[in-house]
Amino acid sequence: MSSRWNVSGWSRRQWGLAIAFVILVTLTPLGWIQWQQVRMLQDVSRNQVDSIMWQAYQLEYELFRLDDSLQQFGEPDTTLAFADLQERYDVFFSRIQLVTDMPRKDLLEPTAAYGEAIAEVRAFTTLADRIFAQPGDLKADAATLHALQEAITRLKPKLHQLTREGNRAVARIVDERNLQLRDQSILVMILSGLQAGMLVILLSVLVGHVRRQRKENLKLRALSKELEIARDQAEAANHGKSIFLANMSHEIRTPFQGLMGMLNLLDDPRLNNQQKDYLHTARDSAMHLLGVLNDILDVSTMESGTLKLSPAPTHLRDLVQEVEGLMQVSARDKGLTLLVSAANDLPEWVSADATRVRQIMFNLLSNAIKFTSVGSVIAEIKRQRDSTDGIVIRVRDSGMGMDADTVQNLFTRFYQADNSLRRRAGGTGLGLEISRNLARMMDGDIVAQSKPGVGSIFTVTLRLPVCDAPDNKALVPMGDHRHHRRLRILVAEDHAINLKYMSILLERMGHDAVFCENGQEALGLIQMQPYDVVLLDYHMPVLDGLATTQAIRALKGSASRTKVILVTADVVNDTRKRAIEVGVDEFTSKPLQATDLQLALLHCGLLETDSVPADLGIVQAFRHTTPFPLSASELPVRVADERVQDKVIDTDSFNEIASLMLEETLMELMGTLFDAPDGSIPVLLADLSRDDLAATAYSAHKLKGSAMLMGFRAITKTAGLIEGLAQKGQKPDAAAFSEQLKRDSTVTQRAMLQCLAKKAA
Repeated sequence: MSSRWNVSGWSRRQWGLAIAFVILVTLTPLGWIQWQQVRMLQDVSRNQVDSIMWQAYQLEYELFRLDDSLQQFGEPDTTLAFADLQERYDVFFSRIQLVTDMPRKDLLEPTAAYGEAIAEVRAFTTLADRIFAQPGDLKADAATLHALQEAITRLKPKLHQLTREGNRAVARIVDERNLQLRDQSILVMILSGLQAGMLVILLSVLVGHVRRQRKENLKLRALSKELEIARDQAEAANHGKSIFLANMSHEIRTPFQGLMGMLNLLDDPRLNNQQKDYLHTARDSAMHLLGVLNDILDVSTMESGTLKLSPAPTHLRDLVQEVEGLMQVSARDKGLTLLVSAANDLPEWVSADATRVRQIMFNLLSNAIKFTSVGSVIAEIKRQRDSTDGIVIRVRDSGMGMDADTVQNLFTRFYQADNSLRRRAGGTGLGLEISRNLARMMDGDIVAQSKPGVGSIFTVTLRLPVCDAPDNKALVPMGDHRHHRRLRILVAEDHAINLKYMSILLERMGHDAVFCENGQEALGLIQMQPYDVVLLDYHMPVLDGLATTQAIRALKGSASRTKVILVTADVVNDTRKRAIEVGVDEFTSKPLQATDLQLALLHCGLLETDSVPADLGIVQAFRHTTPFPLSASELPVRVADERVQDKVIDTDSFNEIASLMLEETLMELMGTLFDAPDGSIPVLLADLSRDDLAATAYSAHKLKGSAMLMGFRAITKTAGLIEGLAQKGQKPDAAAFSEQLKRDSTVTQRAMLQCLAKKAA
């Protein structure tokens, strides 16, 4: 049977149409029958069929009465007056019209009896009218009376025959109606039987449908129960996945704490060129592996829905300049031209997650540089048309380009084109997927256009609402690192290598540290003596970081107000939320860096703002404010200011000086410029802070001469400006020049190390 007759799958509309059809088929004939019966009753009421015989009989009856009256009137001793006879004739005459004008005379007119009777009646009335017009003749002339009686005698059989025909007509009509009623009754019974049969069929179908519905409901309940079980299992699996990610994050990133820490401690100016090269390679490999791990964890957090944006007031132009400065080194290393332009109508401050916007730009620019051998990479940032909050970032390169199939699959996870150059370029194949997901979280998207041999264009649209500038008090100024507060720090760490690294790190930072292996020991120590701050590892035996913090907050007295910094390798966003709920003051992510710890102590209010190291400002320019460090595809190995290297250092002059002395001697000489407290730069920073114009002029002059000798152009220029103002008796802007001088110091040292590395190679 065709599937369309499978009533088990009918919809409510189909069922409604089927029921309406059955009702229409069964009730329409019944309605027609009822209408016919109503017409029959109306015909009887209107035409009075039963009066045919009655009218004929009345006419015959009145004729007999008229005949009796004539006989009585002809008797000699009659008492009947002529007026009575006339009245009797008039009654008879009126009955004639009733017969000729009756409604259904059509039933009698075809008969011979009707024609003969009416003709004889008319002949009789003609004679009678003439006689009754002369009433004296009727009484005086017996022949006239006799003629009238003979006419009545002739008329009697005719009217009697008419009465019989009327009776027959009525009988025929009654028979016809009885036949109609019988036929209609039979039809009603047949239709009633059909209706009953269809009703039985419909009821059986409905019963079957109800039974099937009941079975379906039972199946649905069973399926719903299975789905609930599957959902619980999926939630349990998802929870297990989160726990697995947290544990894996801890287990993988915790060794990086010790690895990166020890690599940083090994970074000493006294290393020879080969040792520095080994150290540089080891650090790059570790950062690349850490970046791959970050990419995988980013994708996992996106899948689980735990990745959340943290919008905050962001200076858009500064963010663009930071990205440009960081990527210039990679572009110059490949001999490429990197041009980054920002439209004049860009809003100054926008509400954005700067970390994620920076991550998108790093990824696109890094890919463009990676796959471009010759030419340029151009990035344009402008407002989106017809949108008040829309920002468009377009990255265009002159690289190898891609075919249509590659572009179509470009944002597919782990996808990499089957091309030797792309395979050599490396990568996880996750960066573009992560970037597009981040863009979509910002109500935007990424679109790629490319042609083989021509290059590629990546267009990013983001919705970044315009906002007001943040409170200046929230900005962290930089200052002289000679001023220092010695802190008493309790460290809870269960990893031996990390304990060793943090011991050396805190000692170099000038703090007193006490170490324990778990939160339970830390809780006992903090009750015995006060500490300025407690560093807790998130995952520890006995009592983890969150439980320890909660226990500390439950203590009595000042111990409950001890600052707590959570050191964690867990990148799951829920960690921060739970930590804040139990009372954690600040966070640092593993691998722990000195600058991260210094910032955390500063945010906790344990350090003065002028105790922050000079190079911390540049680190803040690109370091994440969340526990997610930049991936290897985002962060270049070397960091440079936005100015090109030739404006920072005269490589020829520096290489000439460096070639005249041993490396150890050169490093000692550099110490006289950069090392605190007696280096030329720290001394000048101190003089600027004291507003001593004479001392400032002398220190700036001394620094300018030394920097000029070494070929340090940026430092020479800044020192010369400070010297000129001080000699004129004009007070230099201490904050602005101090910040610039610290920046110059940092980028100069990095450029110097790059020159030494190239020379050794």
